[in-house]
Amino acid sequence: MFHMLKCLAVSCFAGGVIDLPQAHAEATPKALYKEAMASLEDAPKEAIGILQSICTHGYARACDRLGYFSFKGIGGDQDTAQAIAYYSQAVQLGQSKSLVSLGKVQLASQDYEAAQQNLIAASAHGLQQGNAVLAWAHATGRLGPLSDPRLGFPALIDLAQADSRDGQMLLLDALTRDLSQRVDVTDTLTQLHARRADGDAKAAEALLKYYRVVGHPRGTLAVRSKLLQTEGMRAKVQVEEGLYLARDQNPAQFWRTSEKIVRAAPNDVFARGLVVAAKINKNAYVRIAQMELRALGYAVGQKSPYMNRPLIRSINAFCRDTGRESACLFGPLKSKTIKAVASELAQVRSEL
Repeated sequence: MFHMLKCLAVSCFAGGVIDLPQAHAEATPKALYKEAMASLEDAPKEAIGILQSICTHGYARACDRLGYFSFKGIGGDQDTAQAIAYYSQAVQLGQSKSLVSLGKVQLASQDYEAAQQNLIAASAHGLQQGNAVLAWAHATGRLGPLSDPRLGFPALIDLAQADSRDGQMLLLDALTRDLSQRVDVTDTLTQLHARRADGDAKAAEALLKYYRVVGHPRGTLAVRSKLLQTEGMRAKVQVEEGLYLARDQNPAQFWRTSEKIVRAAPNDVFARGLVVAAKINKNAYVRIAQMELRALGYAVGQKSPYMNRPLIRSINAFCRDTGRESACLFGPLKSKTIKAVASELAQVRSEL
């Protein structure tokens, strides 16, 4: 079993493990891990090659990170099976924390029994996060036919009341997915605000989503604006929640504000930002797409928030040029087309 996982793991990204340079031959796995993580942004291929090598030689932390990169598509194509292989290898090497991540990926791949078993195993290792994720999976139906919301929500409430950070955040998330639930979250909100005041960016992210979706009176525009300024928040959340906040603050000017937010977004977040902008206001999407395509040399016509023939021709030409013609056959403002165009624009931006 271990040999099979090892063979699966080393095939990720660049097609195999990159041999370490001679200068690294005597470095400890811990030192190599730190070096790889520090150079990931500037030299991703080399960094991932180092992680693959030390994972193969038994460094569990590297296997765990490679599992995350595989699942998120960082440094290569998104590959759930590869992520499971890496996380499984990390567990085999004694990284019990990887059980939670493994369970999450298995939930995403609908391997419900394996997910449940690994989350229970995480709990048995004293990892409270395993309890929280399992309760959340029951509450939200993410365990498929094994799900039991009657177990999930009470368990999440108990964890939140016991001041479990994961329980608190996942309770709020579950409530955004089932608006029929009536739960007094006063204490949970207070505790998460306190965590945010101490610099917990994930707590701020959980609060932002809850306030936006549920419309809790505590989540005023001023409060959401302050939460959005939390240092360390993921760019994806900043862009997405920033767009929704702009919509709620001044709907009439959303098209202008969204241009600034989306076009200033990091390349790896640009596509998501453009899709969210389109979901909120199609005219905002049209203006941004027009700007991006004009910058690439396409004849998009005069500046306008409305879809017109020159822009339609340019979108179709862009889809042909990027090999996404089939995705654009549904119409320029259809969801599938918007996602394809956004994805390819993001790719082009990353290559410039």
